[in-house]
Amino acid sequence: TVIARVKAKPGKEAELEQALRAAVGATHEEPGCLRYALHRSLDDPATFVLVERWVSKAALDQHLESPHLKALRGKFKDLLDGRDVSLYELLPEGRPEKLL
Repeated sequence: TVIARVKAKPGKEAELEQALRAAVGATHEEPGCLRYALHRSLDDPATFVLVERWVSKAALDQHLESPHLKALRGKFKDLLDGRDVSLYELLPEGRPEKLL
């Protein structure tokens, strides 16, 4: 599981959102992608969070090398005021259908 938080530079919120949205469709087509969901903060519209689930670390590594993600990262210098990406391991507990 990946939790990625990015914050747009002032005045770049719409441009960052557009760039993030553009990566979603291609990412959903990747064979190892279980979930890739983009969220915007209700408290700070300049902040976006991606919640990702991958079948394996190898699938995530392939995603990181995909052309669409490289293109997205290429825009970050101009658009981002901050970024935090963390990887997590799922600890399955409770109802399986609620875990993904």
